Amino acid sequence: MRVDDNSLSNQVSSTATRAAESQRIQVDTAPASGAGASASDRVDLSGLAARISQTMQALSGQSAQRAGQLQKAFRAGSYQPDTQRLASALAKA
Repeated sequence: MRVDDNSLSNQVSSTATRAAESQRIQVDTAPASGAGASASDRVDLSGLAARISQTMQALSGQSAQRAGQLQKAFRAGSYQPDTQRLASALAKA
């Protein structure tokens, strides 16, 4: 079995060249100071994430409460589903 060292060297060299070119492109395309980007530009997602989390918890609580009400009505024999709404939902599925 023979290993061609020249092809390995060419591949390594080619990969290194592409990596260097990629870094150069990233530097060249970075916004220049004063070109619309400010050092004070930032994005704060933690507040949004907290609001989403609170909303999801509230909806989860409401869903659990509704499921409990339905379970209670079903066990008591007083659950009466809206047959028109049920038929419409089944037809869409």
